[in-house]
Amino acid sequence: MIHVSLQNMLDGHGIAITITGMTIVFAGLVLISLFITQLPNLLGLFDRLTTRKVQEAAPLPVVAEEAAQEDEIMTAIGLVIHLELERLTGESQKITISRRPGQGTIWASAGKMRSLSQRSIHA
Repeated sequence: MIHVSLQNMLDGHGIAITITGMTIVFAGLVLISLFITQLPNLLGLFDRLTTRKVQEAAPLPVVAEEAAQEDEIMTAIGLVIHLELERLTGESQKITISRRPGQGTIWASAGKMRSLSQRSIHA
């Protein structure tokens, strides 16, 4: 039979073990907190040690204008491709998730995505 009393805790050095454990956990949490607060400084120091300072010349304005023109051209090409695909299929291709009762959560329906052109009238 087990006897529960305060004397058992005192005989087994329970208070000392408890205080020692709490001190170890508190010290660990303090060290983690200090590491997290100093992490930006440590990363900045690491970055300065690992990267070499390269002096870059100022980019020419012509290069910036060419990049802007290239972005505009790519945007126009993307729009034309989208409009042509929409014209050929007769409708826009939007991806939806089939929602039917009894399927469960949205995560359970992974892989059941269909485009609007393939949807049934009951979906």
